[in-house]
Amino acid sequence: MPVCTAAIVEAVSNSYSIRILLQDTGLFGGVKVMLLHADTLARLGHDVTVVSTAPTPDWCQLGVEFLQVDDLSCPSLPKVDIVVATYWETIEPAMLNRCNEVVHFCQGFEWDFSYNQPIRGTILDAYRSPIPAFVVSPHLGQRLDQDFFRPSRLVLQPLERFWRPPLLERLRRVPKGPPFRILVPGPWEGDWKGVKTALHAIKEIRALPEGPEIRLIRLSQFPLGPEEESLLKPDEYHSHLTPTDVAALVCGCDLMLAPSWEQEGFGLPVLEAFACGVPVVASDVSSFRGFASQAAILVPPDDASAFAEASRMVLKDFAQWQRMRRAGFSIARHYDQAKVTRSLEKAVDWVGSGLWRREATDAQTSDRDLEKR
Repeated sequence: MPVCTAAIVEAVSNSYSIRILLQDTGLFGGVKVMLLHADTLARLGHDVTVVSTAPTPDWCQLGVEFLQVDDLSCPSLPKVDIVVATYWETIEPAMLNRCNEVVHFCQGFEWDFSYNQPIRGTILDAYRSPIPAFVVSPHLGQRLDQDFFRPSRLVLQPLERFWRPPLLERLRRVPKGPPFRILVPGPWEGDWKGVKTALHAIKEIRALPEGPEIRLIRLSQFPLGPEEESLLKPDEYHSHLTPTDVAALVCGCDLMLAPSWEQEGFGLPVLEAFACGVPVVASDVSSFRGFASQAAILVPPDDASAFAEASRMVLKDFAQWQRMRRAGFSIARHYDQAKVTRSLEKAVDWVGSGLWRREATDAQTSDRDLEKR
């Protein structure tokens, strides 16, 4: 069982007691990110506890204390310095915890998800809570500021060591195909992941008169469903893999398609593909423009033909395939553990020291001064 840890880090002078609230502990990227950050904070010398109404995750070995509770407002737990809300449903109970500060770790805007439209207003009300935020992408922070007047700090996404192949392996890597292995990650059930667009793109590639021979590799948190299978049955279908097994699968592919909609908060699978040298064709949306545009080919999110043509070009041109690999490695280096740790520690101290409150007060004063002019 893999350990949820990235690397050994140095302790810091300002230590805090931190409680992280998780709505779920299933094998999802957002949950993994929080557990990795929890482990890093503990290694820095903070007293970290992860709390959830769900059971202990069975897909990794935790490096911090985990408590399963009936109520995320945690009335029986002691006071802490910082409580971290995650999914929108944890914001209100976080504010009921006994603590000095509450911060919201925002990885995307849940009110935009199709399945959340009936409760969109309730989610927006939660986002109006006057608390600071940690964000995984600059565009999230900009919108929190513009729409809710909430300050935020960017926290870089963590990458485990096993995502980075050894140097010789990186240098010797050539495409596995033909047939080329095209990976489409993400659950069909989350329509904003754009899996349907990717499957139509695969069908178009196969229909091309001189198109490359390809194999469709699907990766999801859930088993293959009848609706997806009726559209296009994958050559391989993998579900509920551990993070280390996911890394091995991705490293064995020649291309990744990431056709997420604008709702994508970051797109961690794209960064992970970069780290292990897999070229990516992705959607031209805010999250991918924010970090992936120098390495991935970006096309309209709902244009299967554009995904098909871009994929064909990459797989037919070995020189471009290699250039995209090198560009991806370069981007992934910006997410080394030292930089991730610094961004996380600075963000935590910004909240724990109360600096965010002074900045918010200064911003309000500046706004009032502008109104008087």
